[in-house]
Amino acid sequence: MNEVSFGFAYFHIIQRSMILIADSGSTKTNWVFLDSKGREVLSRKSVGLNPYFVTGTEIRSVVEEVSGHLSDSIEKVLFYGAGCGKQKKADVVQSAIHLALPNSQEIQVEGDILGAARSTLQHQEGISCIIGTGANSCVYDGRKVVDNVPSLGYLLADFGSGAVLGKDTIALLLQKKLPIEIQEDFYSTYQMDDREILDRLYNRPIVNSFLASFTPFLLKHSHVPELELLIEQNFKKFFEYFILSYKVDLTKSPITLVGSIAYHFRSFLYKEAENHGLQISTIVKNPLDGLVQFHTANKSKAFSI
Repeated sequence: MNEVSFGFAYFHIIQRSMILIADSGSTKTNWVFLDSKGREVLSRKSVGLNPYFVTGTEIRSVVEEVSGHLSDSIEKVLFYGAGCGKQKKADVVQSAIHLALPNSQEIQVEGDILGAARSTLQHQEGISCIIGTGANSCVYDGRKVVDNVPSLGYLLADFGSGAVLGKDTIALLLQKKLPIEIQEDFYSTYQMDDREILDRLYNRPIVNSFLASFTPFLLKHSHVPELELLIEQNFKKFFEYFILSYKVDLTKSPITLVGSIAYHFRSFLYKEAENHGLQISTIVKNPLDGLVQFHTANKSKAFSI
């Protein structure tokens, strides 16, 4: 049901107990509203709500805007978000949602890596990874995360992420290490000079999303030797840190990935997996459909965690 037709059914739906499920990264958040039977009523998108980069007040404002006239009918919220792996940050998000949706009886906030695992592995054991604006991974036992390498952000780790790929691309550009025709295409595409780029990097907020915004350009020119090597080196480091670090039999553990970078650069990821004698079982751009399936698969226990 889309937003246009939604109005006709509104008065029939509003009395039902609704579930709101969100998958939030640093750049964008995907929302889906479900009725009491697990059927989709409405889906929406918003900016990313990583509590490391946005305030509780900003989160509250976005939730109020997204929920709109449905706010009073939302009984339960299941929020999976980047930056929510630490309880202190998860509490910021939970408090903001509670203020935006005071009638909700239950609000659960979990890290995005658990959401990725539940989406792609459901109740199966395996390794689940995220490669979007940021990067992360975990060992999942079919119910919870049992091991997780430190997620250190784009300055210290996040190899292969949109932020690091963008950072490395900009470094080559500003160091004049790319072919002249590639440099010209970059400046023509983004209409920014070196001074403006440096200002955005060092004097503006949300630098990780700014860096990730250059990945479409990187993908477009991924055949250029300098950029192809950049991508390959990033995903080599990604595998070494985010997958090979775990003390499990990787040949028997399904490896899944979610995120826009994982999806669009999947040919490089499949190749790197082969280099290590491993197989990737699933790559999806958006984990939300899998999360809906996870929470509604058993109708007798619908929406249970």
